[in-house]
Amino acid sequence: MRNVQLIIAYDGTNFHGWQAQAGVRTVQGVLTEACAALLQHPVLLTAASRTDAKVHARGQTANFITTCAWPAKNLHGALNSRLPDDVAIVALRDVDETFRSQAACGKHYQYRIYTAPVDDPLTRHLHWWYARPLDLAAMQAAASLLVGTHDFRGLQVQSGKEHEATVREIFAVHVTMAADELVIDVLGHSFMYKLVRSLVGMLVAVGCGHVQVENVPMLLAGAPAARRSEVAPPHGLTLVRVFYAPDQPKLPA
Repeated sequence: MRNVQLIIAYDGTNFHGWQAQAGVRTVQGVLTEACAALLQHPVLLTAASRTDAKVHARGQTANFITTCAWPAKNLHGALNSRLPDDVAIVALRDVDETFRSQAACGKHYQYRIYTAPVDDPLTRHLHWWYARPLDLAAMQAAASLLVGTHDFRGLQVQSGKEHEATVREIFAVHVTMAADELVIDVLGHSFMYKLVRSLVGMLVAVGCGHVQVENVPMLLAGAPAARRSEVAPPHGLTLVRVFYAPDQPKLPA
């Protein structure tokens, strides 16, 4: 028996999220089908993050147990040859039998907002087109208030999970602007359902003046019914990297 780790990239546009569901196309479903067909045995594929419909990934991590004795290089190539063109295994390696993809110590998400007067039809499925002025300095000031351990119940979205923990630790939130593209990088230990998109929505509300910077802490811990910002659409979000000990979670310099 061997434990195999996958690093996966996918364009989430035509996927109904990561998690396998009957009757809809999902990343887990496509990968599991390819693995089982190649390996000729059932495959239980578990991942670090259950990304939502239309959310993308460059560094999703998953693992599975197999009896296949093929060298990792051969297995990597054979699996990729069976995948559609909107998903690819970036890396494949053998890991210790105790490794589990869910045991991450950090995740890096990136959200892209395109602010030009006219949307870019070539990349429209990779960003949120928001053609209104945004106050970058105010958004950066608000982003600094999100770092640390906070109760984010004010941004909670109904997930179907009972008693989802609302206290979470955020390591870093960087808001940068280049030309017509605003990029929000979020690094944290773990996230509530749609929390990154909720954080982006709040930062945009700050940037357009709907929410004042000084009110952010109060709104974070308030009642969800009193929230004053929208959840950002899914197609601007990408899971960039998942971290495991002993690596320390950090954003690229």
